[in-house]
Amino acid sequence: MTQITERRQPRPMFPPWTEPGKAVVVGVDGSRRNRAAVEWAAEEATASGRPLTLLLVLDDRAFPLPLHDQPLRDLNGGNAQGWQLLNEVETSIASQYPSAVIRKEMAVGADDCSLIARSEEQASLVVGRRGLGTFARLLVGSTSLSVAWHARVPVIVVPDDWSPAAHATESVVLGVDHRDVQPEVVRFAFVEARRRGAPLVVAYGHEAPAAGSEEALERAVSPYCREFPGVDVRLIHRRAHPLSVLLDEVGPSQLLVLGRHSARKRGAFPFGSVARGVLYYAASPVAIVPSRSARLPI
Repeated sequence: MTQITERRQPRPMFPPWTEPGKAVVVGVDGSRRNRAAVEWAAEEATASGRPLTLLLVLDDRAFPLPLHDQPLRDLNGGNAQGWQLLNEVETSIASQYPSAVIRKEMAVGADDCSLIARSEEQASLVVGRRGLGTFARLLVGSTSLSVAWHARVPVIVVPDDWSPAAHATESVVLGVDHRDVQPEVVRFAFVEARRRGAPLVVAYGHEAPAAGSEEALERAVSPYCREFPGVDVRLIHRRAHPLSVLLDEVGPSQLLVLGRHSARKRGAFPFGSVARGVLYYAASPVAIVPSRSARLPI
C-alpha cells in the first residue's frame, strides 16, 4: 500500500497588506480633532509611495431605510455636503503633499463596519482617537476597540493634537513577548523604523518574568536585526507591568506598535487590558497589527 503524504504549502512570509499599490485609508469626519489622523495618513502614504484613500462614513441613522439600497451619488443633501468636505480635505492635503495620489470614497452605515469593510484589501487604516464630526462619530468608546479588534489590516489610532513633523526624531516602539513573537507584527515595526530612519525600541514587561527571558527576547529579535541591518535596535526588559513599561519607561515615541493576538494567547501583549490601556492613554499614535493567529471578523 502506498502511503500518500499531504504536503503543506509554506506560509507566505509577507501578509497581503504589504503588497505594492495597496492604499492607506483614513477615516474623515470633518472635525478639527480628525485633522491629525488625516495628516498622519497623508505623510505615511506619501513616504511609502502608496495611494491615500479619504473615507467618509455617513451615519445610516440619518437617512431613511430605502436610501440604503441606492448608490451614494443619489443621496441628496448628505452627498453634496459629503463631497464638499472630501474635496476640501483633498485640497488641503494636495497643498502639503503635492505628490500624493488621493482617492475619495463615501459609505453609509455603522462607522466601525464601514471602516473595516472599505479598508479590508488595503495597506492600513488610520483613524482619530476621539473624532466627533458632522456626519459620523469615529472612535468613541467601543467603536475604536471594534475597529482595532476586527480589521484585517494594521490600524493606526492617532491622538487629536498629533503632528508628525514635531516627533520625527523620536523612536518607534514595539511591545513584544519573546514567548509569542509574531513575524507580521515585528516586521511591521522594523519596516516603519527603517523608513523613518528612527531607532527601534523593543520593549518587554512582565511582573514575574521567567529566568532567562531577557536572553530569550534577544534571541527572538536577532533574525529581524539581521534582516534589517540598518535599524538601530534597543531592547528594554523590565520586571513591571507591560502597560507601565510601554507608557512610562520607553521614552517619547513617534509610533507604538502592538500585535493583536487571539484571545487564546497567553503572551504579555494580547489584545486585552494592555492594548486597551495603550489606546486610551498613549501620547503617540498606536498601531495595532493583526497576526495570522488573530481572531478574524465575525
